[in-house]
Order: sequence, then structure tokens, then C-alpha cells
Amino acid sequence: MTRLALITGASAGIGLETCALFAEKGYRVIALSRQPSGVESADLELALDLESFDEIEGLAGKMETEIAAAERVILVNNSGYGQFGALRDLSESMWQKQFSTHVFGPIKLAAVCLRLCEQQGVPLRVIAVSSVLSIAPQQMKGAYCAAKSAMNAAHESFWFDEQGSKSLESVSLVLPGPVKTRFREHALAALQPVIGRAGTAHQEKYEALASALAPGARIKPFTASASDVAKKIVRAAEAARPKPRYLVTPQTYAAEFITRFLPRSIQRIILR
Repeated sequence: MTRLALITGASAGIGLETCALFAEKGYRVIALSRQPSGVESADLELALDLESFDEIEGLAGKMETEIAAAERVILVNNSGYGQFGALRDLSESMWQKQFSTHVFGPIKLAAVCLRLCEQQGVPLRVIAVSSVLSIAPQQMKGAYCAAKSAMNAAHESFWFDEQGSKSLESVSLVLPGPVKTRFREHALAALQPVIGRAGTAHQEKYEALASALAPGARIKPFTASASDVAKKIVRAAEAARPKPRYLVTPQTYAAEFITRFLPRSIQRIILR
């Protein structure tokens, strides 16, 4: 029997590095992404749209045999993107897509995997890739901050809900700060329609945000690599006693300290 790793958002960045690292460690890797692009380290690559519950349920038929043959299943809910912009300027569809990608879809996928694991008597670990912005909100990034915060709460609630399950071993969150991937490129693309519909109230902020996301913009200090995050994901997968949270980058450790120990009035001054 083999250890099985299911990884969403596997076509690039953190997901791609995570696939490679699990493969190196002898896992059977199944890469899940909206548009499969040929992940070399994956044993199997499947298309998955996290905005569709029907498509997630449809995955169960393809996964049943794989899970039945596994000694342990690791689900990595990694897929995501940043919908930035002032909250007053976001459309309903922008909100819906942001939460479907980070909250609704990942929890539905975790529920489907747990059901299959329970049917086969296979242990399951769920690992969600969140963000420092889930605990330390920033201006002009409110929808992303809210979705990642909801991702944290939903996954931790999933853990509490399923305490009676004989299959669910753990639920862990991995919280990186800035990571060198194509995240900024995709965030800039998602920002353009917002700028097109925005009024003049936040024009200067939009100009600054677009410049910060533009190709060639300055990389923030202590930016991690996708490999750094993948290593924390694998650590959560293989730990004898997985921790509820794994922090990546100094920014996340600093945010954890600020939001845990300082008064909220002081937090607002520091984090704004």
C-alpha cells in the first residue's frame, strides 16, 4: 500500500513544489487543478473546479479506487488567488469566486475525501495553505483577508465537527507571508476589472497597489520560496503529532505575536 497525496492548485507555485516534494518522499501524487498542465512529478493529474460542488462530488468516483489502495491520504487545500481592491468596489461575483476558491470548495473537497476514507478505513490528514493576511488584514486586500480568515475558521471547525470520525487524524493550517510565485501576477490580473469599475475615492491607493503588483516591482524582504512552504506542508503530513498551525516567513511570526499579545488599538496602528 502507498501513501497518497492529493494537492489542489498543483499546476504552479506552491502546489507544483509540493507535488515534487511528496513524490521525492515516495508518495503517490494526484495533482488537482482547474486546467491541468502536465505536472511531471504527479502520478495522476485531474481537472477540478473548486467553484462547483457537482464537480467536486464527481471526483469521488475517480478517487475511490485510489483511496482504497492507500495506507494514508493527505489532502492539501492549496488552490487560491488574491482578489484585491477596495471592498466598496467589488462585485458579487468577485466575492463569490474568492470565497468559493478558499472556503466553500476546499471544505467540500475535505468532506468528500473524509467520506471516502471512512468507507475504506483509511486515515486522512487535511492541510490548508492559508496566509499571514488571515490574521493581519491590510488595506485594499479585504476580500482576500476575509476569505483566508474564513478558510482558517472553516478548517478548524471541520476538525471539531469530525472528532467522532475514525479516519480524520488531523487538520493543519500553513500560514506563509510573501512567497515568490506568480501570485502577484494573478492578483494584478484580478485587480484590473476592479479598477475599471472603481470611482475616484481610492485612485491613489489603486495606483500604488498596481505598481506594487507590476512585473519588476520590488520583492519584499524575507520573501520565501515555494519550496519553503512545501517543506512545511510535508512536515505537517509526516509529523507524529501534527500542529494546528505552521508559520512560514518572519512576517507571519511577527503578525502572530502582534495579534496575540497587543491591544487591538495598537494593532491597528502597526498593521495599517
